[in-house]
Amino acid sequence: MPKPIQVGLIGCGGFAKAVHIPNLLANPKFRIHAAMDLNLQAAEEVARSTGAVYATNELDRLLGDPGVELVFITTRHDSHASLSIRAAKAGKHILCEKPMGLDASECRSVAEAVKEAGVHYTVGYNRGLAPLLAQAKDLLSGLENKRLIYHRLQAPFPEHLWTHDPKLGGGRFVGEGCHIFDLLCELVPAPPVSVYAAGGTFLNSEIVKVADSGAVTLTFADGSVGTTLIASAGCGAFPKESTEIYCAGKAIHIADFKEMEIHGFGDGGKRVVALPKQDKGQAREIDLLADAIRGNGEAPNGLAKAARAAYISFKVVQSIAEGRPVSISEGEWRRDPERATAAFGGTAAVFA
Repeated sequence: MPKPIQVGLIGCGGFAKAVHIPNLLANPKFRIHAAMDLNLQAAEEVARSTGAVYATNELDRLLGDPGVELVFITTRHDSHASLSIRAAKAGKHILCEKPMGLDASECRSVAEAVKEAGVHYTVGYNRGLAPLLAQAKDLLSGLENKRLIYHRLQAPFPEHLWTHDPKLGGGRFVGEGCHIFDLLCELVPAPPVSVYAAGGTFLNSEIVKVADSGAVTLTFADGSVGTTLIASAGCGAFPKESTEIYCAGKAIHIADFKEMEIHGFGDGGKRVVALPKQDKGQAREIDLLADAIRGNGEAPNGLAKAARAAYISFKVVQSIAEGRPVSISEGEWRRDPERATAAFGGTAAVFA
């Protein structure tokens, strides 16, 4: 077993404690070396519970520590880009929670810093890596027919949350919708070519000033279509997420990343795959990242995929505001000089 990867945590809030820290402690490929938070007490609590070498509220101390190989960034959305850039310049590998950045300029700057530093970068689009999604992709892999996909994301998402602030959180579509746009793209082998979104503010419009809910339809180069319903004024008593996939007379239904019904494959009957508990892919995501850092494979959700969903989210906001479909160019996130567009100022290659 190779030496465990030494992790520095940047942000010791609820999400880190509920998701990443348990997964890191359960995976022998990692060791939590340092915990950093502007709230020193929060960092100290995490350091005590994880056996970290130290806690700090000074970012420079963590980034300047040669013992830290990989940083986990789980801070407010408006800090993701700047922290990723600083971590890259310090020579640290990066797992940054979504979103990659709050606009195209931030995403481009992150990509340039990561490419220049030569470090591994992963953004937290874990849903596309969930075990049941991976099984669904395997089932679909032999089918060349176009696909029709629907994903529901609904839950109470109160108006007082900072994520609704476009300057702090990016709003619902940029801050969390990127998860689902990545999921849809992962289920289709062709690139997205256009997006049409209809929606608006379904919460208290005196408080929330950006669109918080709507229906988003992506069309793909092979004719496939993926639609997601994102509802912020959702029902807590109803399951949060559901994915339906139809292709070549076959159907797959994934219920809240815990159970999958498969229809029309094999003998044509119904088959059910049930997990012991919900799994949205975070544990698999960090395991794949560990392998990449140790030289075995590519980092999951690297720059190209990170930029792909981010740019879709920006175009969703544009589509809702303008009330029309918006085109998507593959060159906006992938190395392809013939397709590169002015959206990157001629630097699309940094996202490869």
